[in-house]
Amino acid sequence: MVSIKDVAKLAGVSVSTVSRVINKRGKTSKETEEKVWRAIEILQYRPNLLARSLRSQKTKLLGLLVPDIDSPFFARLAKYIEEAAYQKGYNLILCNVGEDPKREKDYLEVLVQRQVEGIIFPRVSDESLLVRIPYLSKIPYVILDRTLEKEEAPTVKLDNIAAGMLAATHLLKLGHRKFACITGPQKISVSRERLEGFLTTLIQAGISVENIFVVEGDFKIDGGRKGMERILDHLSPPFALFCMNDMMAFGAIQVARERGWQVPRDISVVGLDNNPLCEVFSPPLTTVAQPFDQIAKAGITLLCKLIEGKKVRKKSITVLPYLVTRQSTAPPREQ
Repeated sequence: MVSIKDVAKLAGVSVSTVSRVINKRGKTSKETEEKVWRAIEILQYRPNLLARSLRSQKTKLLGLLVPDIDSPFFARLAKYIEEAAYQKGYNLILCNVGEDPKREKDYLEVLVQRQVEGIIFPRVSDESLLVRIPYLSKIPYVILDRTLEKEEAPTVKLDNIAAGMLAATHLLKLGHRKFACITGPQKISVSRERLEGFLTTLIQAGISVENIFVVEGDFKIDGGRKGMERILDHLSPPFALFCMNDMMAFGAIQVARERGWQVPRDISVVGLDNNPLCEVFSPPLTTVAQPFDQIAKAGITLLCKLIEGKKVRKKSITVLPYLVTRQSTAPPREQ
């Protein structure tokens, strides 16, 4: 078996120099680094990660608990988290908890047994069992997206109140005076916060509560379809609709078409997330965008500081959303 000594001998440097190059610690010249990597490639040297972790008590592993990997939102967020972790020299263990609080708790125990150095996760919901788990006092962690009100733990999330306000402000500026909203599950704080921002902005603009119709959805296409069916049973176009994610917006637009209504001529629709499909959907969807890369990078950076024992001035980080205007919104047609 090829050892680090063999690499050092072929490269003509010391073992400590090889170690510095591999672990990216300390300063070495570009010429020396090239010699070391060339020797590693020739000898096909692979470090013994298990032995290294036993010596240093560092596994360079992070755990990620995902509520539902089938969700485009969480799949995309996981992608950016993996990239951010890789840039920091960590590998990721991903656990799909399937929106199940018990499974979420079980996977946390598995990650602790695997000796991950830190855990990053969005909660399943307010029903999460990870509110007061002894394990979380022994290992650094960061909560993403689905935080609790008055959360004291390290968190990174979107400004969801601002997201609701952006959607309402855009539709008001277009001249709409009648509104509908398909929320996410109300047991999840992000849904409540987005609704708060949306309703507050409308009411402050003088919109009567009689002209606002709200139904609960599930962040899935079918939830958008069912929500739109209920809305159209109670409201006659023209009106403006805010869906709390793009998937429900897609489902809602499908139902509108099936019932003979046009978007945006009869119904203006705003989604949330900025799913890549928004650009190719017909019509292209206006949406409140989440900067996934910023959320992931901020979360991993915060987690790494906690792992390294560095002083963290701000443990609660809020990322601002922004509006992407496309062809699914327009001024209301005349009655």
